[in-house]
Amino acid sequence: MTQRLLGAAFALFGVAVLLLAMQLPAPLAGTRIAYGPGFFPILLSIIIITAGAWLAVIGPGSAVDEVEGERYSLRAFAKPAVVCIAALIYIFYSQQIGFLILAPIILITLLLLGNVSLVPSIVIGLVAAITVHIVFAKILLVPLPLGLLSQWGRYL
Repeated sequence: MTQRLLGAAFALFGVAVLLLAMQLPAPLAGTRIAYGPGFFPILLSIIIITAGAWLAVIGPGSAVDEVEGERYSLRAFAKPAVVCIAALIYIFYSQQIGFLILAPIILITLLLLGNVSLVPSIVIGLVAAITVHIVFAKILLVPLPLGLLSQWGRYL
């Protein structure tokens, strides 16, 4: 039952984000960008609403068997804590280090902690970071921090 309530809470949160995103201004006239500042929040809110509604209506699926003692052990909180620490490291150091250096390091580290072997972790980390950079910085014109690579920014 807790998963269903959590799903409903996420769906309501998504509705709140959607309502707030719809109040953001329209794109500026005379620019070649056809979407405004509310575009990504609206997309994310739709994803959150869909996932939350799915979890609220259908439920989490087949439950994983857990040993009662392991549910609240330090080991159960280690991987989510590492993800939070990785997000904080990105927030605090991305301007100095840069997206193209820091994102692959974080992705490779998280994949290795998720028991993915070394070579696929490196390939996935590098390809994902480069793909995100191309999509956001080049296609969608969202500036990503260059950090240490700023002197080569015109080539990236």
